[in-house]
Amino acid sequence: MIGEVLKGLNFETAYNLATKISDLDEIEIAAILGAIEAKGYDAEVLAGFAKGVAEKARIDLGEVADTCGTGGDGVSSINVSTAVAIALSTVHPVAKHGNRAVSSKSGSADVLESLGVNIEMNEKKARRMISETGFAFLFAPLYHKSFAKVVNVRRKLAIKTIFNIIGPLTNPANPVAQIVGVANADLVRTVGEALVILGRRGVVVHGNGLDEVSPSDKTKMAIVDGDVDILTIQPEDFGVKKTEIIPCQSSEESARRIKAVFDGNGLEEDRIFVALNFATSLFALGFEDLKENMEIFEEKLQNGDFKRKLEDIVCRSMNL
Repeated sequence: MIGEVLKGLNFETAYNLATKISDLDEIEIAAILGAIEAKGYDAEVLAGFAKGVAEKARIDLGEVADTCGTGGDGVSSINVSTAVAIALSTVHPVAKHGNRAVSSKSGSADVLESLGVNIEMNEKKARRMISETGFAFLFAPLYHKSFAKVVNVRRKLAIKTIFNIIGPLTNPANPVAQIVGVANADLVRTVGEALVILGRRGVVVHGNGLDEVSPSDKTKMAIVDGDVDILTIQPEDFGVKKTEIIPCQSSEESARRIKAVFDGNGLEEDRIFVALNFATSLFALGFEDLKENMEIFEEKLQNGDFKRKLEDIVCRSMNL
């Protein structure tokens, strides 16, 4: 297998490798991951590898969306993509794929637990949650159990591997639309092209160091719908002024601040940060006017839609 990697992977060989890598011993896995990183990877390799990983965990939840970032941006902020996933589920079903913190102070699983959500949703429970609330959380370790050995190797290696990039692409529910955040601007087009290969539409964003749309600076964005178009957006395109990012130190703090935003009394900086990414998520679903999307956010906020949605998700997840 090392020979194949050194020769150069394509979609098919990357797919085959991903379906077999968890059967290898830890030394072989480490060697392969290191070789892939040294050789580099393009959109075909990312898509093939992601498909191979996701296929072992595939579930059918209907036509769902997802909001997920690669992490690794080194910025301690509230869990914006998780807040957006909850808010977006007032418009379209969302199967949020995520994990506990790896490089950040709070992962999506951590903040959802702090909000009171039961994150242990198997396929049956996830299907029920989608049906009853329009939201389900797919906890990565629960769905990708066959890759436990690979996870252990990655911890020991303590270096970036292809798994850091493909996380958002391995959602077991195979979302029809995604907003994917990447921590490296050079990955925007590559991940966008991988989405095309996987047959998905959506957007890929990098906000000047963030794997989110930035409230304080320009954001590089790929629009993915059969092909990839790259453009630059900034807060003014949404009809708001630039605002700073308020650091966040824990999942508990992130949960408190997200809940405060949904309650209508959160920090203005947090509200704008969530609103920008919500508006971009609507764009990924085909709502093309960013300023109108911001108005949708404000209307739903004022009507208490987000607050009620979170309460419903918490209540129903704890009574599955």
